[in-house]
Amino acid sequence: MADKERVTIILHSGSYDRASYALTLSLVALASDMEVYMLLTFEGLRRFTRGHFSEIEATSDSIREQLEQGQEWGIIPSLESQLAEAKKLGLKLYACPNAIASLNIPQNEIMDEVDDVMGVAAFLQLARGAAVNWYI
Repeated sequence: MADKERVTIILHSGSYDRASYALTLSLVALASDMEVYMLLTFEGLRRFTRGHFSEIEATSDSIREQLEQGQEWGIIPSLESQLAEAKKLGLKLYACPNAIASLNIPQNEIMDEVDDVMGVAAFLQLARGAAVNWYI
């Protein structure tokens, strides 16, 4: 049996809409029988800390309003539901140790859904063999 194709995503942005897009891409790739690995760094990592995951903030008030309205109408899934489904399908999440140190994030504030800490050099090895690499 051949190895699955791999997707890597570096989530640098902490904005709700970009985190949602990264999870949407993950879900599509996972549903397409691909492996997905996501490195959370700087504001992307801060998004995956306790108390920050669900905050709806975006680049403009109009985007925030669209997100809130879309969720109210049930056409935009919440980050929680996207993350839960992606984890069920096999999403692997990693926290960047440099971002942890730079932002002074205690380990116990990182969400349980984050699998481990992984540096850029190790993540590069995953990306090197990936069919698709995204930076968000």
